[in-house]
Amino acid sequence: MIAFTSSVRAFCFLELMTRETGQKSVRSTTVSLSFITKSRLKSIANFLLGRLAVGTSADATVIVLFCALSITRTALADTPIRFVDVGNDVYAEEIQEAVNAGLIAGFASDKTFRPQLEVTREQMVSMVIDALSKLPVSPLTVPFDPPSATPPLEVSTRPYRDVEVTRWSAAKIKWAKDNAIVLGYSDGTFRPSQKVTRAELMAVLRNAAEFGQATQGSGWGSKPPTRAFSDLDNHWASKPIREMSAYCGVASPLNETGNAFNPNLAARRNYATAATLRMLNCIRN
Repeated sequence: MIAFTSSVRAFCFLELMTRETGQKSVRSTTVSLSFITKSRLKSIANFLLGRLAVGTSADATVIVLFCALSITRTALADTPIRFVDVGNDVYAEEIQEAVNAGLIAGFASDKTFRPQLEVTREQMVSMVIDALSKLPVSPLTVPFDPPSATPPLEVSTRPYRDVEVTRWSAAKIKWAKDNAIVLGYSDGTFRPSQKVTRAELMAVLRNAAEFGQATQGSGWGSKPPTRAFSDLDNHWASKPIREMSAYCGVASPLNETGNAFNPNLAARRNYATAATLRMLNCIRN
């Protein structure tokens, strides 16, 4: 039996009102609650608000079953997702923190995160903007509400000639371009489906960090590198990589071992997630 505390009563009342006004019913494999009719709504609502003792046994059954299912559903939704393929990953803790924060999601179909999957340029942009939207003071003026389960609104013009206005990432890419967080190629393309390299990831995170610092009222102060990578000499991204190494360790060696950054390797979901989370936490702190 459910203990109908004031908080439980209030929760069930709101759930019941939502279901009733939306003409929807809650169903399980053993019981249908579609018989929560409008004629019973007043008495049930009064009971849930503590104003009335429960009436008929049918009403009691409705209340108990409805609230049990609602509370169970909510509890399951609030339970952190545990992926079956990240337990031994070097970035496991950061992946879990990022998922809980809503920066990235796993694959519900098989409860995997697929940490070794290579990240595309548009996926990188989406993750970085969703991270910036989590800042305490976030004056992001974008044509969508990040993070959102619904596709962003269409933009009126292509941000790049290979990014159609109807593409799922178009609004985010345009916003990132307009705010100097990403750059395209000299031929006017962005190549959204192309795999992003670890160097490109650091360049974007460096721009995003500077933007984020500005939104929090603090400027970008470049600090001396805290790590000497062995493979950055004459690399185009050596400066942002070194800067992001000094910036809360956002830039770190491949799989956190050795002294090589491997800038030209494709960025994988595990490291891209960890690096973006580190950037966000560094801006916050």
